[in-house]
Amino acid sequence: MKRKIYSWLFACLLGSMLFACKSDEVNTNSVYLTLAEVNTTARLTVDNTGGAQAFSVTSTQPAAQAVTAQIAVDTTLIAAYNQRFGTAYQALPQGAYALSGNEVQIQPGMTVSDAVSFRVNGTELFEVGKAYMMPITIRNTSGLPLIESSRTIYLIINQVIITPAASLANNHFQVDFSQNNEALRAMSAITMETRVMVNSFQANSPFISSVMGIEETFLLRFGDVTVQPNQLQVAGGATATNVNFTFNTGTWYHIAAVYNGNQLHVYVDGTLLATKTASRVIDLNERPFYFGYSANGRRINGAISEARIWSRALSQGEISNGKCGVDPASAGLIGYWKFNAAEGKTVRDISGHNRDAVAANTIQWVQNVRCE
Repeated sequence: MKRKIYSWLFACLLGSMLFACKSDEVNTNSVYLTLAEVNTTARLTVDNTGGAQAFSVTSTQPAAQAVTAQIAVDTTLIAAYNQRFGTAYQALPQGAYALSGNEVQIQPGMTVSDAVSFRVNGTELFEVGKAYMMPITIRNTSGLPLIESSRTIYLIINQVIITPAASLANNHFQVDFSQNNEALRAMSAITMETRVMVNSFQANSPFISSVMGIEETFLLRFGDVTVQPNQLQVAGGATATNVNFTFNTGTWYHIAAVYNGNQLHVYVDGTLLATKTASRVIDLNERPFYFGYSANGRRINGAISEARIWSRALSQGEISNGKCGVDPASAGLIGYWKFNAAEGKTVRDISGHNRDAVAANTIQWVQNVRCE
């Protein structure tokens, strides 16, 4: 009988100890970077005047005594982030940013500290085509332990670019690829991308609004007799496919068709929306290449900006990072038309290959087009 009582008492004691340990673990007061409580990635949108984000530290319970935390910018963390997520972020240039201080404090009885401000001073030092990120982290704390998983926030810098764009209403552009184009006659890899906005989709058969490319070869367009007028389609050859996505009028989208020799990938605003397995080559001189026109018509009522063609398959990260602009000297660029300025009816190819886009009519401009 005594043995059973002792066993029961021991079990109760052991259970009490385990419960007490668990309760102590749950109730241990700790601190974390406030903005990193739920998500360790955040975005800061900046324009030519700059922008700012405040950072504070939070404790899970009211502090019994003053708690101090050291906050810093740590650009050495960017490489690991890029490797993990397949991105290509870089640190902001020196002189483009400032941290207002490096120490915050939670006062006794409080749960949130005062704040420091991370400020981007402007975009004058930004480089075209570069994607920027700045990790803000808690270096150390005094008074309470740190929750490691919420120690750092990766602040992605969204640069707002405002430019004119070329209207495609009652107009189109043609590009001549016939000069020095032997390498373009049998392309086993290609990326075509652009930003486009549609005022209205075609209401008459065959309901096609042409964006860019070559009819029956490789063409980005909206609509067909087999799909809705506001549905994106990659037309021509073995890579022909439809994209299950509804586009709205009056909205700017970045669209990209990427063929790597084995598969076609179609992206909208950096998101992969369609894939097709196919084997083919693409001849950019097979038929005329147009923006906003194909098959003697099939015009698009809209506007275009940031059009590019590459001789390689871009990664998803490259597409996301470059939708508002890339370095004209980037490897693999075979044509780059920003469609934000012209010389008469000619929009220059800034890739250096002199494949200019020539308008059929006087170019009209859509002002204050925003990209971020």
